[in-house]
Amino acid sequence: MTVRTGAAFQGQLLAAFADNDEVILDAAAVADVDLSFVQTVYAARDHAERLDKTIRLASPAHGPLAALLARGGFTTDADPADLQFWFHGDLPQ
Repeated sequence: MTVRTGAAFQGQLLAAFADNDEVILDAAAVADVDLSFVQTVYAARDHAERLDKTIRLASPAHGPLAALLARGGFTTDADPADLQFWFHGDLPQ
């Protein structure tokens, strides 16, 4: 997901929250990603918390997404909740 597809992704997330108590994102095949994806997911996590719902990744971030998180500084002094969300508790080596 990139800034060009961000609005559509946001709409999909909002629809998923309207119909489900838990939203599971499958980012395993993500190849083209930028910080707008990370920002949208952070906003979705806040939204889920306010609605008493859950959002999670189907599998730990890896490949381009893990690299983006590292480049963006999200793995440096990361909050335990963020580590759990993005990497299921374990930073990639």
